[in-house]
Amino acid sequence: MTKIKIGNSMIGDDNPCFTIAEAGANHDGSLEKALKLIDAAKEANADSVKFQTYKASKLTTKTAPKYWDDGKENETQFDVFKKLDGLENSDWDEIFDYAKKKNIMCFSTPFDNDSTDLLYSLDVPAFKIASADITDLPLIKHIASKQLPIFISTGMASEDEISFAVNTIEDQGNHDIIIMHCITSYPTKPEDANLEMITTLSQQFPDYVIGFSDHTIGTIVPVCSTFYGAKCIEKHFTYDQQLSTSPDHRLSLDTNGFQKLVNELRISEISRGSHIRNKFDSEAEAVKYARRSIVSKNFIPKGTKITEDLLDVKRPGTGISPTFFYKILGSEVLQDIEEDTPLQWNDISYSNEK
Repeated sequence: MTKIKIGNSMIGDDNPCFTIAEAGANHDGSLEKALKLIDAAKEANADSVKFQTYKASKLTTKTAPKYWDDGKENETQFDVFKKLDGLENSDWDEIFDYAKKKNIMCFSTPFDNDSTDLLYSLDVPAFKIASADITDLPLIKHIASKQLPIFISTGMASEDEISFAVNTIEDQGNHDIIIMHCITSYPTKPEDANLEMITTLSQQFPDYVIGFSDHTIGTIVPVCSTFYGAKCIEKHFTYDQQLSTSPDHRLSLDTNGFQKLVNELRISEISRGSHIRNKFDSEAEAVKYARRSIVSKNFIPKGTKITEDLLDVKRPGTGISPTFFYKILGSEVLQDIEEDTPLQWNDISYSNEK
């Protein structure tokens, strides 16, 4: 088993599944909205809230087509991201300071070296590398050089591409890595979620914690991912799904939805149990009254030798178990047994040597 400590949180092993409210750019370029997202994430009982930090001019050409369908035609990636990159360095300073005051972990995904340096200067506890940048080895190297824990998403990536990225981080002497299974499809259909890949990643990278960055609608798929070994869940988050500047609002859980996810994750954890069939206190009454005992068909006088025709098997299970039905045949009755009565061991002269 593996685990990693980020801030005051331990992730992996048998620790509770760590949750990331992925606010991304759902601040719509507004500091006020960014602070509201932090408040909402805190209210939703998220373990952390995460943003995305970039400038459109460093992220995409002005003509790069969108790879998602949000119903808005004649827009390029640059057009979308330009509307969302208005936060200044001082705004980011205020965002992280506000999160500290609210006592919720806050970090971000940098999309360029300058953004990485800015976040590092603001004392973030970790970085996230987006699926789209898993082949941007120069950026990965720069992020890894900061020696902070790294979440890295693996959407669209081949096994070799994932290995190259992880090796690039390791080559910087950084081994605090959480590898996130991800499907880069917005929204992801449940049949495309491919949760088995979480098991595969656990086998390929046994020294690292494996998580799930989810783009499906709702909470069922991310909860299911924990049964495949996901120790960390990232889910897009907003305080208002009716907002529309960022294309991610429509994919996001709101405060109530994220609370529901957290509650369901806690239920999934306590329901997992053990691979060994233990005795459970919750079954104690059922053992006594749902199971059966060996029962007298009729009145059986003291001194009678027990024969099969004298016995029946009925509930409750407070007498001799029917697993001993054939073993007690021939035993002598030591006291009168009334009709329709569960036999007790002190009723008969049973010997284990039979």
